[in-house]
Amino acid sequence: MPSTIAEIKLKNYKRFRDYTIMPNPRVNILVGDNEVGKSSVLEAIDLVSSGNVRKVESIGIDKLLSIEAVNAFNDGTRSYDNLPVLTIELYLSGDFDHTINGRNNSKGIVCDGIRLVCAPNQDFQTAITESLQEQTDYFPYDYYSVRFSTFADEGYNGYKKQLRSILIDSSNMNSDYATSDFIRRMYSQYTEDDIKERAVHKGKYRQLKTRFRTDSLDALNRRIPADKNYAFGLKPSSVYGLESDLMIYEDDIGIDSKGTGKQVFIKTDFALERSGTNVDVVLIEEPENHLSHVNLRKLIQRVSETQSGQLFVATHSSMISTRLELQNLLIMHVENTGSPIPLSGLSTDTAKYFMKAPVAGILEFVISSKAILVEGPSEYMLFEKFYASVAGNKPEADGVHIIDVHGLSFKRYLEIAQLLGNKVAVITDNDKNAQKNCVEKYSGFRAANIEVFYEAEEAKYTFEVVLYGDNGTLCDTLFGDDALNYMLTNKTESAYSLLGQDEAIAVPDYIRRAIVWIKG
Repeated sequence: MPSTIAEIKLKNYKRFRDYTIMPNPRVNILVGDNEVGKSSVLEAIDLVSSGNVRKVESIGIDKLLSIEAVNAFNDGTRSYDNLPVLTIELYLSGDFDHTINGRNNSKGIVCDGIRLVCAPNQDFQTAITESLQEQTDYFPYDYYSVRFSTFADEGYNGYKKQLRSILIDSSNMNSDYATSDFIRRMYSQYTEDDIKERAVHKGKYRQLKTRFRTDSLDALNRRIPADKNYAFGLKPSSVYGLESDLMIYEDDIGIDSKGTGKQVFIKTDFALERSGTNVDVVLIEEPENHLSHVNLRKLIQRVSETQSGQLFVATHSSMISTRLELQNLLIMHVENTGSPIPLSGLSTDTAKYFMKAPVAGILEFVISSKAILVEGPSEYMLFEKFYASVAGNKPEADGVHIIDVHGLSFKRYLEIAQLLGNKVAVITDNDKNAQKNCVEKYSGFRAANIEVFYEAEEAKYTFEVVLYGDNGTLCDTLFGDDALNYMLTNKTESAYSLLGQDEAIAVPDYIRRAIVWIKG
């Protein structure tokens, strides 16, 4: 049974004061606007699974500890007992021994798991207390200690990993350290089941370096004066000597010589090959960066074919979000409500619909707090002008997204809105039967956060007819004697022409009502 993360609890970590994630056992797509903490979640998993104190120290406690928690401490009673403690807990599912099972967790329940705690060092309590009293603007980051432990309260480190993870971050793909770290981890995973093989590799590597000194540097060293006890040689191997010099090749070309997009693909493919066997969790940071449309589709296909292991992807890509199924989305908001909103409750039929539908707009919709859905490109083209006329500013100033979704998929989007609770206005045509097409059709979706707006007069059955009725003189001037027919047969062209002229356009009443409602 592969090891997976069943729950993640973050306390006083970066932007998270108290945050809980209940991930899916297979695929988890973290989506949200910038600065919501998607990357921080991946980093948290990687930090805890690594068991590496140096990694935590290299980042810095001051970078990891919640600034909000620090400010709350400074604004309150500045005593040792009130200092904030950073905790990252991974509750695990799988086959583990007794060394990770216990109550050493914030829930106080017996279960499997590992945790990272950064807390004030008790050995320096007196020094910390004195410093807090003497310096009113001082915070004792330097007195914090780092401890990795299991839920059985046993310490652990990188040599006795309880959860094997690999992080692939496209933002530092060209970093020598990132590439070396990736290769070192993959080498460890591929040789994990044969410690003897790893020992043989290292022994032969040391012999190779010794032979180089005796065979290749001998003539050079003989030229050094005999009375000098000096000689050229190779640096002695560090603990990572072999791993540091290893490189992964594709067609005899090292991956460090590949383009950034190709590196993303190779590293992801290489990691997924071991997913569920020697790698428990694969963490991928914005894989869409540096990838062409074709290669992104290939990468998504590779991920979807991987049937084992647990995957976490942080992304801004609608294609990744839909092609890996919307049911796997965990939506994070700036407001930080305590946990992401899962779309696991979305119907399978709707999830499959979005896998096949055009991807534009869906990710924008799920991360928006307010959205107006319009039926086609002509409404979309004119809507910003309408909004400015009614509201006096652009939609983005009110946090409103305008999305062209095509009428047939309105209910698919509204099913998502029912789960998310975001405020959504639908702008639709009555198609000559308002009761059937605008009332009964959406009867199961109307709620405090969802409203449907339409023209009640059935003779005004579509947007162009309403627009002409409110702006007849302007349209006749622009499009001639048969203006309405032209507008109906050339919808986007007529919308573009109206958008390009300076004269004010009367906003249809049902659209005006929608703007007032969404803004309110």
